[in-house]
Order: sequence, then structure tokens, then C-alpha cells
Amino acid sequence: MHRCLVCRSLVILIACAIGTSPLSADEKPEVTAPAVADESTASAADTAAATKTEQSDSGETTASQETAEQADEAPRYELTYIFTPGQVVHLQSDYHAKMTVKFKQAKQIDKNKSKLWKHYTVVAVSEDGAGTLELQLDKAHQEAQFGEHPPEVFKSDDPKFHHRKFRDTLKKIGRPTALIDYSAQGKLLKVVDPAGTKKVAARKRPPQDHQGFLIPLPSKPVSVGETWKDPYQQSVGIKGGLSRIIDMLRVYELKSVDGDLATIEFKTVILTPVNNKEILVQLIQRQTEGTIVFDMKQGLIVEKLITVNESVVNAFGPGTFMQAVTKLTESTVPENVVAKNEKPAATETK
Repeated sequence: MHRCLVCRSLVILIACAIGTSPLSADEKPEVTAPAVADESTASAADTAAATKTEQSDSGETTASQETAEQADEAPRYELTYIFTPGQVVHLQSDYHAKMTVKFKQAKQIDKNKSKLWKHYTVVAVSEDGAGTLELQLDKAHQEAQFGEHPPEVFKSDDPKFHHRKFRDTLKKIGRPTALIDYSAQGKLLKVVDPAGTKKVAARKRPPQDHQGFLIPLPSKPVSVGETWKDPYQQSVGIKGGLSRIIDMLRVYELKSVDGDLATIEFKTVILTPVNNKEILVQLIQRQTEGTIVFDMKQGLIVEKLITVNESVVNAFGPGTFMQAVTKLTESTVPENVVAKNEKPAATETK
């Protein structure tokens, strides 16, 4: 069972790399202001200044009013995606995962890693700034190792490494995988496969293979320290071939701004009380947290770091244990990076 979970995580990785972020299409992200400092921390000088101001004419501004005004005057930043017709953004991602499973005295560690080169093209932009993005996977290098068995290696640009277990990935190379409509705030509007046969209505969550692409941005300008929330639902399998919906929540915070670069941190939590170990095992890689670097001038994500470090005790019964540790990094790269990396492929050997 645990081996299937690790295999499934590898499939999810490739799909996530060319997908979208989980969004709640019915709700705008809720923005929360940062906490205000305790008044007890005011210095003696501040207290004296406040007393002096309060003793002034009634038309004067009090010190407490000035403090409130200063808080309101904190710089606020508009975080908005900027889509330009014909725009092409190239990305490179690295993913490392380690799954540890213990059955009493037995222990197995499964590992997988991948490096992906991909891009998206803005094929259309509406008057309100919404964009239609075409996603494509250009190249993939993957490696999976189960316990002490030799690693299984796949390289899309080298026929010697076209392992059959990665044939689904190979089919996606060089082909558009989806057309996705996003609002300027990253709200998912529609998903259409290349053949135009599948659509995701705005009121529904995107399928699992369209997650992790863009993040939702706040609907209004925010200052450093403010947060916004993205509630969504995750489907998990239960006995009898049925499914159960789990309420999840991602909380984003604007941590800092340096010039045009805004650093955003996020954390994912499970809202639905869950005691079922089988469900917790399915959610173990969904409890992500990370850091996003957003270029406000260009209106796009330029760096991404997403990690998981979760465990489930008694995952498969008494005396069992499961732990997932993953790390995904992604950044924008020049177009020639993919072409440059394709040249040495013919000389690589096992």
C-alpha cells in the first residue's frame, strides 16, 4: 500500500508541475490586518507627548490619533498577475521526496526526485485582465527508488532512459496539457484540456492534476504582515470505493517587500476533524507550507519553495509509522536554459 502511495506522489508531482493552485471559486481571499502593538509598550516620552497633546486646544490632533493614522499610512501593495498576449514564461523545478514506512521491526525508505523544465504561454487576455494560459511540459528527468531496489531512471530527452513506468509523463512532453483561465487575482475561472472535451466549472475545485501552479492573491492592496485565506476542499477515498470531502485552508501572509519583490509565506491546515489513519495517510503530502517570491512589476511568481514534513503514527495498524518529507523549488529561467540542457543528453550513460 505504501509503495502505491509513493508512486502516486510521483504522478501527482508531474501533474502539479503543470497545473494550477487549489482555489475556492465562490469566495474571495479574506484579508486580515496585522496585530497592533500593545499600548503598554509605549515609552515614557510617548506618554508625555500624548499628555501634552491632550492638554492642547480641542482642534489639535491627539497622539493616539496620530499613531492610528501612521498605522493606516503603512505602505500597501497591490499584488496582481499581469498577463500579456503572447507572453511565454519558462520554469525549472526540482523535487525531492522521502517516504519512510515502519512495520514493527521492518523499515523501508522510498525516494523519488525529479527535475522538470516547462513553460506557459498567455494565449488570450480579457478586458478585465483575466488570462488564458496554455501549459506545456518541455523536459523531465525523474528517479524513483523503492527500498533497497535499484533506482528507476527516466529522462525524456534520452531514449535509453524511457522507463515504462514513466510512459504517462513521456506522453505529455512537448504537448499542451491544459488551457486555464485565471483572473488577475489568481482565481480559477475555467480549465479545458487540449482536446476541449473536459471543463471545470467555476464553482468546482480543479482536478488533482491542476494544482500548485498559481496562488490566489488578495482582492485589495495589503501591507506587510497582513494575511489572506484560501479555503478549499480535498477529496479522499474511503472503504467501499466511496469518497469523503475534507475541508482545508491555506493562509497566506505578506512577509516582506524588497523593491519590486514581495515575499509571501503560506501554510496549509486541515479544518475537518480527522481521526481515521487511512485518511491521514492520504493527506500527509497535502499539508504543505512554503515561500513565494512575487515580482509586482512583472506580475508573476519568480520563485517558489514548498515543503512537507508530516508523519502518521499507527498509519497501518499498531506499531506502524509513516513519514513524508518533501521539498519543491521552482524558479523562472531564460528560454535558452532548456535548449542548453538538451544537448548533453545523447552522451549520458546509465
